Amino acid sequence: MLRRAIPSATAARSVPLPLALLLATALVLGLAWSVVTAPLQAFDESEHVAYAVHLAETGDRPAVDGGRGTYPGAEAIALDQLGLRRMLQNPGVKPAWRDRDAQAFDRAQDALPADAAEAGDGPNPLAKNPPLYYALEAIPYRLTPGGFLTDLQAMRTVSVLLLVLTTLVAWLAAAELFTRMLPRVVAAGAVALHPMAGQISGIVNADALLMLLSTTALWLAIRAFKRGPEPRRMALFGLAAGGALLTHGRGIALVPFVVAAAAVIALRHRDDLRRAAIGAGAALAGLALCGLVLKVIGGGTGGAYGGEANFDVGGASVRGFLSFVWQFYLPPLETMGARVGPEYGFRQVFVDTGFASFGSYEVVLPEAARAAVQVGLVGAFLVLLALGVRHWDRLKAHALQVVLVGLFAGAIVGFLHLASYRAILGGGDPLITGRYLLPAIGAFALALATIADRLPRRAGALAAAVVLVGLLTLSTMGIGETLLRSYA
Repeated sequence: MLRRAIPSATAARSVPLPLALLLATALVLGLAWSVVTAPLQAFDESEHVAYAVHLAETGDRPAVDGGRGTYPGAEAIALDQLGLRRMLQNPGVKPAWRDRDAQAFDRAQDALPADAAEAGDGPNPLAKNPPLYYALEAIPYRLTPGGFLTDLQAMRTVSVLLLVLTTLVAWLAAAELFTRMLPRVVAAGAVALHPMAGQISGIVNADALLMLLSTTALWLAIRAFKRGPEPRRMALFGLAAGGALLTHGRGIALVPFVVAAAAVIALRHRDDLRRAAIGAGAALAGLALCGLVLKVIGGGTGGAYGGEANFDVGGASVRGFLSFVWQFYLPPLETMGARVGPEYGFRQVFVDTGFASFGSYEVVLPEAARAAVQVGLVGAFLVLLALGVRHWDRLKAHALQVVLVGLFAGAIVGFLHLASYRAILGGGDPLITGRYLLPAIGAFALALATIADRLPRRAGALAAAVVLVGLLTLSTMGIGETLLRSYA
């Protein structure tokens, strides 16, 4: 009996075959996205690359305003001579890939002065971002021999590896909650096969690291909830959330999550209040340390968050905000006033730009695919609600666990709604888009895993197959459409 209960050291160290296959799939899909997406053609990649190159060459960030130019020398030449600037959001234009174009580009690169790579000192609107992701991307840039396109592919590959790590973390989070293999496969597969996660991880974009750190923060919070608020564990939780602060302005959404999660974890382990208090303090200390680093490095860049966290705008009210959020998802009630802003809501953010629009949003999957995504998302939500009602006693027994994951998703999505409300009241556009939801992908993955786990065994296996095959189909379609857009 004891022998069966305690796995061998070799078994403990082995990687389950389903996990190994999912990690390999994430790697293959990420690399496929990195190859089929033409250089600098997706989600502000040109500015992200310019930031990373300037940081690698000078040790400084570019300026939000001012400077000699947005793009370093080789990147500027690539944008012009290879037709990449004209190609942005212009589906009728393809890159200039003929031999003579490539040869002219190579000659132009070779003729650049030694300090040309330092030229991209601004203006760069992404210079408001903290530098953690760009410092990471500076490593392959410095280590890779060859010209600009080789450097770019190496930098994209680092983002692909971030997707592989996020897949692993999603598996680990599910392993804390589920004893069966199936929900773990669904959770990790929901990340590895997600088309927008693949696209973001196939280019140079800080959202890839933000997705990893946010998912890691969720995993560590769940781990502390299940195993106890040990100081080291809680400090790592705070540091993961703090790393998101150092990656992107949207990482600020994890600040209230850390505070609320520390309280939930302390409540779960209230039998030892001293240990719970020390653990909560360790989490807040890790977060505060990253906040201090951000404060030290944040000067002179126009603000690390570019005002994203400032919601003090004219006309804002709690009632107006709640009405705004309601009408984002549902038709207005009779007591509600007119909708604030354009007709932009659940379909546009969660479906169209969340699963089915790539490149610079000019590569769009067919309407049938988008409709299927919408039906799937709404259906999954309704099934999750039905399972909660059916297993109400079990839900009550795990209420704090559900609250913890809900706080994570609520903090991220709620921040996006606040930012959108502020932007619209300030006279801007809705601001948010589907890829901004990727930091919450861990909650999405665990929700799908819960459905697979709580449905009857055959129904759960069928649901898991539908989800994973559906996501793989969307990813394959997206890769194919992007290939045709870029090179056909």
